[in-house]
Amino acid sequence: MKKTYSFLLLLMGAFIFTSCLSIAPTSISRSGSLEGYRFFYVTPTAERNSVNGDTWGTRGNTYGSTTSSSVNPADLIAGYLMGRGYVRVPEVKKEDAAQTMVINYGDGNMREGAFFDQRAAEVTIQILNGQTNALVVVCKAEEKSNNEAKATRLAIEKALNEIFNGAL
Repeated sequence: MKKTYSFLLLLMGAFIFTSCLSIAPTSISRSGSLEGYRFFYVTPTAERNSVNGDTWGTRGNTYGSTTSSSVNPADLIAGYLMGRGYVRVPEVKKEDAAQTMVINYGDGNMREGAFFDQRAAEVTIQILNGQTNALVVVCKAEEKSNNEAKATRLAIEKALNEIFNGAL
């Protein structure tokens, strides 16, 4: 009986462990310094929306709820940089190009877990020099949550923290 109990406990632990999403470590590559930049331009991005829902109840009495969330990566990146004192510009002007970062955002792999209703989002953020379009920094980060928009938001914040906290 003790062996059966131990085996079932081990089997349940293995199921739960293998059903959870693991996230990849954040990777960053720096080709230059972020010193001397005052302005930034973020390329426009589409909004990412998520809707989660569930129903429950008994025969004749069914209840349900849904929650929705959304994130626009360009707005999130802009808010982060404005909070750090950088000035957002609507276009890269020739006279300020040397002091302007061009920031590109890209979606990566989106994965769903088999258990706990988790999703993992991978994002890539590139920072280019506004004058030469030379790559200054590229960072890839992944994060997980119970919906796509929140996972994307967390991954963007993780990448930005790695870029700007590592640069200071």
